[in-house]
Amino acid sequence: MAFEQSKTIITLEAAADLSAKQYYFVSVDTDGKAALTGDDGNPIGVLQNKPTAGQAASICVYGVTKLYIGTESGLGAGYNVGCDANSAGKVSDSGSYRLGVSLEDPTANGDVVSILFQKNGQQ
Repeated sequence: MAFEQSKTIITLEAAADLSAKQYYFVSVDTDGKAALTGDDGNPIGVLQNKPTAGQAASICVYGVTKLYIGTESGLGAGYNVGCDANSAGKVSDSGSYRLGVSLEDPTANGDVVSILFQKNGQQ
């Protein structure tokens, strides 16, 4: 079962309705607002709440957090985590950003799992 602990959180204004994107990766857009991240993108963290456009988005920028895993993730415990085209987690592959380490195996693609979010640049 996914868990969270010892997180560092920042708050940015949500650029769009993110109410269905809790535990997905987010980045900072050109207006300095929280927005979804694209495939192999460079997110700043994981969205912790369900804000609509203009509301405060709470973002985990370091620590153990929950993350939604994409349907084609191939992720398992101990694997490096990257970002897929839908801002969900996947295995970090060559050329993508290493965003942390999965702390558990998903029971199925589309699960929420715990990761240690610690951004380490591109592989």
